Amino acid sequence: MLKILNKRYIIIWKIRYNKMKTYLMFIIVLLLFFTNLNSTIIIKQTKDGKLIITNSPDNPFYHKKKKTIKFINNSDYIPLKYKKKIEELSRKHKVRKDLIIAVAKVESGFNPFAISKRGAVGIMQLMKETAEKYGISNRYDYKQNLEAGVKHLKELLKKYNNNLTLTLAAYNAGINAVEKYNGVPPFKETKNYIRKVMKILGLKYNINEKKRKKTIIYKYKLADGRIVITNNLPLNFKGEYKILE
Repeated sequence: MLKILNKRYIIIWKIRYNKMKTYLMFIIVLLLFFTNLNSTIIIKQTKDGKLIITNSPDNPFYHKKKKTIKFINNSDYIPLKYKKKIEELSRKHKVRKDLIIAVAKVESGFNPFAISKRGAVGIMQLMKETAEKYGISNRYDYKQNLEAGVKHLKELLKKYNNNLTLTLAAYNAGINAVEKYNGVPPFKETKNYIRKVMKILGLKYNINEKKRKKTIIYKYKLADGRIVITNNLPLNFKGEYKILE
């Protein structure tokens, strides 16, 4: 009887020990996690689509002083749930699907947790003001983020009469910057951004392209009452004329 009891206690002890071991491992993992909150978490994607999560130095992906989450996309892989949402938004807002994909890829590499130095968040890198404008409550939610990003692209395309270069410039640098410089701002980051997006779309953008001078259109009336609209005002012209916007 004693032997049977001893065996039972041994079995119970072993079960308890295994549970304790599991709990202990769980606590150790938590401790390691919280003690490494200040470390950089690197999420890399291999060519075959596998995700690798690490905090170990592996240049050029590792930057010691930055507390960011990086997503290095080495393939054309896009998660199915993102594809479906993009297709839905493309139909809903009548914005090109390939444009949405290209912008998302350059902005964040489809990382919903990406944060820029300026504070832009998520797949479409939304600033707080932009998110509020389109009624977004959670910029980390991929559905809300994509929805607001596509709405913003749609608005910019409309504002610039489907001019892709100006639309991308405004998405990256802001509408105020485009208006200030009357075109693409002279920022290297913005020019590189436009080039990358357009390259994905199979288009070319000359980063060193000089801004074209705005053509001035004149309107004036001849002595016989005829109206003339031209971009070349005669040197000997005398009288009143109007400059058309």
